[in-house]
Amino acid sequence: MPIRYANFLCTISLGLCLVLAAGRALAAETDPDGRRYVESATPLVDVELALDRAKERDRPLLVVAGANWCHDSRALASRLGQSPLADLVQENYELVFVSVGFYEQGRDVMQRFGVPHYYATPTVLIIDPSSGQVINEADRHQWGNAYNIGMSASVDYFQKWSNEDRPAEPVVESAELRRLDQEIDAFERQLADRVVAGYAVVGPLLAATEAGNRPEKFSASWDELSKFRNAIPTAVQELRTEARRRVAAGEDNVQLVFPRFAPLSWEG
Repeated sequence: MPIRYANFLCTISLGLCLVLAAGRALAAETDPDGRRYVESATPLVDVELALDRAKERDRPLLVVAGANWCHDSRALASRLGQSPLADLVQENYELVFVSVGFYEQGRDVMQRFGVPHYYATPTVLIIDPSSGQVINEADRHQWGNAYNIGMSASVDYFQKWSNEDRPAEPVVESAELRRLDQEIDAFERQLADRVVAGYAVVGPLLAATEAGNRPEKFSASWDELSKFRNAIPTAVQELRTEARRRVAAGEDNVQLVFPRFAPLSWEG
């Protein structure tokens, strides 16, 4: 075969490969089923690069951590690809999806932004590009019920945070409130570590179930962990609300009563 003709065929083949790759990428971005949680060898690097882009464009970073096996994760991802929400997000946010796998991935991304762990899939973090702080701290977990949150409510939520005024300087808290926040942070980290241990139990059972080999103890273990992990955000937020109320009322040396959670079956 003449060299010039062989080079022509190589060029055509390369072009077709690029077109097919672009088509696959576009399909992944616009998948109506919401399967946009593609596993990455370097998820934290992906998020850091997205944060750099957010800084350059002076817009919040939107991190959506979920999984393709999760119907709530797919529901939110699908909605993010549809108008009017897609238009709103494209105009106002830098969006990055993070796959949590079968609960064995994603904690490093959470901890990068001071979040002990995710308790729901999906979990949504909205990050201020200048400070790197989570600005939707109180309700980052609500999207674990994304399947039941409609388009209108979704647009309202992300519109609100895109318009939220970002303080030029961080808010200075009193020494008493800082102390209480540190105690609450330590309490949440302890609970998050228990969730990690629970994910190590439930994750493989979930993977087996998704592969068509549902273990007998899957449902009981799933329900037990779900009840525990879903209770954490409410407990933590109630503690923070109480701390702020009592400090604002002028109390000194506030002593919070931390809730107790019974040991889970795998904790002995």
